[in-house]
Amino acid sequence: MTHIEIKTRQFIGSDIANKIVKKGTVSAVLTTGKIYKPAKDIFDQAGIAWAENIDERQFLKSEAQEVK
Repeated sequence: MTHIEIKTRQFIGSDIANKIVKKGTVSAVLTTGKIYKPAKDIFDQAGIAWAENIDERQFLKSEAQEVK
């Protein structure tokens, strides 16, 4: 089953990116920190979506929303 990996690190480098790709089940990576260019390239080659510098408050607010 695929999942989204959420990281609260200051940065994600190529070592961490390779570990995430190796899991084989990650479809996207979200982080409150920075993703370095080599890690972005690794994610892109593996078909993993990524987003960086996400405000932590967006993770703390949770409201259920129905999608139609």
